[in-house]
Amino acid sequence: MLCEGKYSVWFKTPFGAGAGIVELGSEGVLSGGDPSFAYSGHWEQDGERFRAAISSKRIADGPSVFGLNEADITVIGVSTGGATASCTGSAKQAPNLKLEVTLVRMSA
Repeated sequence: MLCEGKYSVWFKTPFGAGAGIVELGSEGVLSGGDPSFAYSGHWEQDGERFRAAISSKRIADGPSVFGLNEADITVIGVSTGGATASCTGSAKQAPNLKLEVTLVRMSA
């Protein structure tokens, strides 16, 4: 089961790859970003299953794994031992472009 806290996040699509930081906060709030995008949204967990709805918005020039300046992303996956999660998903604006995501909890 995932815990609230900060996670390193790695993500890729056939269009590209990237990395950033995500904070899973209380009451299901999600926030974070990378050098080019800010992320916000909500997350929930049911046992080992993890689901997040994320909005990403460009804040600076740089690459985009979807080729978009804004994306509404849904990821679903499984957490293992509370420190990691593997997810797959897509953006509403590019539904046929598969997204793979790995989260690793950062030390407190």
